[in-house]
Amino acid sequence: MQLTYEMVSGVHLVDCLFGGVPRQGGAFLVRAERNVLVDTGPTVSFERLLGALDALGVDTIDFLLLTHFHLDHAGATAMLLERYPGARVMVDGRSAGYMVDPERLVKSAARALGDLARHYGTMPPVPESSMVALSDGLVIDLGDRALEAVYSPGHSNGHYAFLERATGNLFCGDALGHYIEVEDYVYPATPPPEFDPEVSIATAGMLGELDPQLLLLPHFGSVDRPREVIERFVGQVRRSLALAGELKGPDRTPAVLAGRLIEDMPDIRPEESALITGIQEVNAAGVLHYLAQKGGQT
Repeated sequence: MQLTYEMVSGVHLVDCLFGGVPRQGGAFLVRAERNVLVDTGPTVSFERLLGALDALGVDTIDFLLLTHFHLDHAGATAMLLERYPGARVMVDGRSAGYMVDPERLVKSAARALGDLARHYGTMPPVPESSMVALSDGLVIDLGDRALEAVYSPGHSNGHYAFLERATGNLFCGDALGHYIEVEDYVYPATPPPEFDPEVSIATAGMLGELDPQLLLLPHFGSVDRPREVIERFVGQVRRSLALAGELKGPDRTPAVLAGRLIEDMPDIRPEESALITGIQEVNAAGVLHYLAQKGGQT
């Protein structure tokens, strides 16, 4: 089974087999004079990630750039630091505090994720001495390459994307949702409690204004038609809100809304069904949570 994909020169996507299913979640390796991992994947995929890095001949990682602190993106950070102790962990400053003492974060994730939590694993504490706070516009010098941090909230309050201006490669994290390459289909990641559709739509527009040439998505792959995909992503965020607004009384539940969201999706393979159903139930819960906080407005 293929676990690594060279997306463009020097950029590999390692398939973490999220939920045991191929092409659902991964981490990006950027090879340069100073090597970078963009996100780490969850703890449950750590050995798989490590095996892929070894197979690629990676001896050093200089930076762990985290798009955000969710467990499927940052859970394995401390474990990677044991293997690459010189690496600097770069993440939103508030998120860094949660990662140093992650008990509250892990408990919150378990409540939000329900049955899916086993696929997300946990988060061992990350040493504060290894952490560096990101800021919008900060440039990370990799020697022969450079990545710029781009503050991109909406999915979560502390979310960052990373832009390589020289090439137009944009590492999106979850700011532009999930992408199913084989179906050319994008759908937003809208988990509670921090998802905000208005902010998410504004962020999508801002990312488009950066004029990226290639979107690199950990869920999962790459897209060389950024503006088209961004427009479709915005449409899907609005569609999620509209579907939620149609639900009344006992039907206004994550399970019912998730069913409506899944009806919009292309055919789902049997091996993906349980995982995507669970993901869409979490997404539905995030939409309904946002609307409840806003008094039910759509």
